[in-house]
Amino acid sequence: MIEVEIKVKIDNKDEIIEKLKKFGFKFIKKKFQEDIYFNGIDRDFRKTDEALRIRDDDGTFFITYKGPKLDNISKTREEIEVKIEDKEKMRLILKKLGFKEVLPIRKIREIYKKGDIIASIDNVEGLGLFLELEKSISDSEITKKDEILNELLDLLKSLNISKDKIIRKSYLELRGEYGKI
Repeated sequence: MIEVEIKVKIDNKDEIIEKLKKFGFKFIKKKFQEDIYFNGIDRDFRKTDEALRIRDDDGTFFITYKGPKLDNISKTREEIEVKIEDKEKMRLILKKLGFKEVLPIRKIREIYKKGDIIASIDNVEGLGLFLELEKSISDSEITKKDEILNELLDLLKSLNISKDKIIRKSYLELRGEYGKI
């Protein structure tokens, strides 16, 4: 799966929500997420622009690999995700294999959806408020990536947010603690 995504820092959450609803987005849910990241054994994921994490999504657990970003504008990248039963056992397996655990990222996420576009408003511990706009496509639809990115950029413009505000860094990179264990 390819996740076409753009992210911006916001400080006007209520205004953004009001505009999303005006454009037909519906509130889906509010949830807690904790992401436990790991750095590689044979390579430094900071240098290869990859990510490996265990996500606690309100008590449902996933392990996710994210490949390098595919363009210079967005956070579009390959994402492979598998549901797991026990996050602590998976965490232990990864640590025993030599992966280096990084301090977790915690956030409260509010999800809004219109068609196949998801708008998430994240309140990230220690970082503040962000808006993420994303749409997922299959690997075979990679030729549609630019078209979808333009669709998300148009939505961003409709929200009166300049594309100059786009942040390509992950929350982990923004926190500046990728290498801290």
